[in-house]
Amino acid sequence: MKEYTGRNKGKQLIALWIVFLYACTGNLFAQSPEHRNRQIDSLEQVLATRPPAGAELVRIYRELMYFYVETNTKKSMNYARKCIETAISLNKLDIEVNGYNVLGRNFYKLLQYDSALVYYEKALERYEQMRDYPETYKEKVIDIGISTTYGNIGNLYNMQGKNHQALEFYQKVLPIFEKYDEKAHLTLAYLNIGELYRGLDNIRQAEINFSKMDSLAQINSDSLFIAYAKYSLGSLYTYTKAHDKALQNAEIAYTYFSARPEEAEWVAILCCLFANIYLNGYGDDKKAEEYARQATQIFGELGLPNMALNNFSQIYLKRKQWDKATQAALTALEADDSDPHNNLAQYKVLAMAYAQSGDAGKAKEYLDKLIELQSSWSNKNYQSSLSEMEVRYETEKKEMRITTLEEERKLIIWLGIASIAVLLLLLTLFAFLWQWSVHKKRTAEERIEQEKRIVATQALLDGETAERTRLARDLHDGLGSMLTGIKLSLENMRKEAAPNNLRTKDFNTSLNMLGESMKELRRIAHHLMPETLQKEGLKSALTAFCQSLPVVQFGYLGSEERVDAKMEVMIYRIIHELVNNALKHSGASQIWVQVMREADYIAFTVRDNGCGFNPSAETKGMGLRNIRDRVASYNGRLLIDSRPGEGTEININFTIETHGDQ
Repeated sequence: MKEYTGRNKGKQLIALWIVFLYACTGNLFAQSPEHRNRQIDSLEQVLATRPPAGAELVRIYRELMYFYVETNTKKSMNYARKCIETAISLNKLDIEVNGYNVLGRNFYKLLQYDSALVYYEKALERYEQMRDYPETYKEKVIDIGISTTYGNIGNLYNMQGKNHQALEFYQKVLPIFEKYDEKAHLTLAYLNIGELYRGLDNIRQAEINFSKMDSLAQINSDSLFIAYAKYSLGSLYTYTKAHDKALQNAEIAYTYFSARPEEAEWVAILCCLFANIYLNGYGDDKKAEEYARQATQIFGELGLPNMALNNFSQIYLKRKQWDKATQAALTALEADDSDPHNNLAQYKVLAMAYAQSGDAGKAKEYLDKLIELQSSWSNKNYQSSLSEMEVRYETEKKEMRITTLEEERKLIIWLGIASIAVLLLLLTLFAFLWQWSVHKKRTAEERIEQEKRIVATQALLDGETAERTRLARDLHDGLGSMLTGIKLSLENMRKEAAPNNLRTKDFNTSLNMLGESMKELRRIAHHLMPETLQKEGLKSALTAFCQSLPVVQFGYLGSEERVDAKMEVMIYRIIHELVNNALKHSGASQIWVQVMREADYIAFTVRDNGCGFNPSAETKGMGLRNIRDRVASYNGRLLIDSRPGEGTEININFTIETHGDQ
């Protein structure tokens, strides 16, 4: 069964795109409601008694159209049109574009999407015209205005179910928001794109975008968007039957929303999600019922439709309580029959419940509805394609009649041509088979060579780890102990020496140098094989390493379960080398290290704000090549995103095939 709980609530998040629409309204909306209402009344009184002209008049129209956009559509649209007319007379493109955006927003509210699109497109035209006046309009304001309008157009298509068109416009905003580091807008863009991919049943892309949203929200410490991301991932994992992951993400979202009374609706939605997970993931109908009843209570207190009825119908079906299942499903359909996913689930419950209770007529009725709904989605596209194919077939059939008459007169010529073509085909086939054989042989040789290189790299890593461990132990236990003994002997000699000895100063200097040498020896031994890495694991070792460097910020997400000891050493050495490379070569003033550990993979990112480089032109040095070989030896993936002058980001991830204590 598809997971539908909270789908409509998630869809409403696209309305957040319009936040930027009000970014230029000054302090009007930062005031108290009473003060704001008094100010609006005053502005309208000015227009009625002594209307100003020029810039002051357009300012009043602008404030009034923004104020009424959520409360009085007719007034908002009237002031928007006057604002546009006045702005045109004053050649104020920025004010004109504000008016078009407000009209687009109002038509969007009225569900008149075609009209909304017309005004959003006019806004885009004016933004492009603003580029002709760089001394007046800043490039960033223009770019972000364009990207926000793209997002609003994406909303129009999204609300009409035109997922591909919506996706096209949502993806247009990404490079612009990335250019100006608009993290809040990027976070929301990833959410909307993820929702669209889920609607298209592209689960992999949906997960990627929800995960990007989650990571960005974690970096921004934006707890609200972290909660949204965790809910989206939880519902997605429920659909893919990854119930452990679903539960883990849903619990994080629940922790956030349950601490805020104003988010009670989200708490109820998450309770429905928990009921789904426990019922379909773990077969625990009692736990599922507890959450469904909690959701029912909250929905009732809020005066909202009871979405938990969907869960109750499933629970009663599992318990073979056919009458209760039937009643819950019928009530769910009566409360909301606009969601096809909900309808599919309830039709299925009703068909099964009626069949089990012996009502074959009703069972067939809802089975037919189930089949009809399932087929209707594909039929719309299928019928359109079929009509197009019929037209093409009729056209081709007429053309074939004409062509046949000509072919009969040229049969002998065509036979000769066909014979030659067959001969050429045979020759081409022979050449292809020969090239394929050569290519297959070369590929096999390359694969063998690659396997040899991987084996050699793994052996080298094992040897390097063992040698580093031995050297660290010998330096610390052997040479370190000897230096400690020498220092103690020299200190005893200093105590026994004559206090007025002229060599006392030189003796003390030598002792200090010996102490510094011992510190350097311990530092070298630690970096050869950190004791923290062996005893406490990767997170503690990397925390200690990054804290020792003021310009490095370290973050760790997910499980702290340890991985294979050799892999831990390899990951530590790679991060150590990448950070050192950034410090030595990039001129970076800030370096970010982030590690994400999940049950089946571990990934990490090292990003800096340094000089960057061209990865495709990188030829000197063995650093990156050695890192690539190490990553390949564990079947990992390495991605480099860098351009000269724009910093560097290196992402590496490994799949973890075995579980348990490491």
